[in-house]
Amino acid sequence: MIIGNFTVDPILWQHIGATGTIPAYDPDNPKKPHIVTFDDSRANHILNKFAVRGLVQMNYGDDEEIKKPESLKLWKVFWERQIENQNQHNEDQKEKGNRYSRPTDQLDEHAKLLGLELLRPWRVAVKDNKETEELKGENMALKKSLEAMQAQMTEILIRMSGGKISAQAQPAQAETAQPTQPETVQTESVPTVSDDVVKERGIIEANKNKYKRLGESNMNLWVNKHWEDIMLMPEENKLELEEKYLKIYGAPFPATKI
Repeated sequence: MIIGNFTVDPILWQHIGATGTIPAYDPDNPKKPHIVTFDDSRANHILNKFAVRGLVQMNYGDDEEIKKPESLKLWKVFWERQIENQNQHNEDQKEKGNRYSRPTDQLDEHAKLLGLELLRPWRVAVKDNKETEELKGENMALKKSLEAMQAQMTEILIRMSGGKISAQAQPAQAETAQPTQPETVQTESVPTVSDDVVKERGIIEANKNKYKRLGESNMNLWVNKHWEDIMLMPEENKLELEEKYLKIYGAPFPATKI
């Protein structure tokens, strides 16, 4: 069986202890290394895993220009989905107040190739300068108002005592009559973390411990056995599983139970 790769990505395959690479498409290479012939068993295995990334089956005499659009369409749909999943995951993270999840270098490179934008890290908004100046002005006006009240209180005490309060005693009398006004301090409110958020984080971390040590030998078996549990996991766990599955097998996470 003949397999063609007309994408910009080389495809690394593994089958029954053997490994190899189907090179990226190079129209200037007369040897056409991107078109490879395999025995049917190996070819079917490779296509099952990597067809979604742009590999196509060819027959003897097939025109490359006819198979190329099919290959590129598969490749484009695959990477658009990965970018969309990454952005959706970070949108959810942002809404929940969680940290930004950084995409892989490979995902970043393909986003640039396709002209698609990946959601970038968010930052806590800084108060506008105009708002800060207004607060400073209000504090200054309050301070002047308190000083005026202090002076009025001193004058009233002098009149009540028949003018017998000495000039030296006046500040002390005024200080005694007027309680010390604490300096206005601008504070920022600290957001509280709800019990639901704490509980959800605990569930996410517990799920991570279930699959973090999985590898090529047991990933598919575990997914098949725990399919119903996976469907009920938070989105953060599902997306992390998709990335792990793609990294291990080079194929997207299965849409249905294996």
